Amino acid sequence: MPKKPSRVIVVTDINQIMVSSDPSEGALINLEIPDEANLELRLPASALAKLEAMLASANLEQAKFQKMH
Repeated sequence: MPKKPSRVIVVTDINQIMVSSDPSEGALINLEIPDEANLELRLPASALAKLEAMLASANLEQAKFQKMH
């Protein structure tokens, strides 16, 4: 399968994250884009779970480089 092209969008802020109380639904993330309309990401539950796992993994990797006090 050929690789899909990507769009690079600069996000200046995360305005809001709404996660449904129904675990089968997912989340809505509102992002601020400079000089444009805000971007609204609608993540189904499976994509939200994958994003959470990827962020947790990245957090663990970053923790390896933090100084211990």
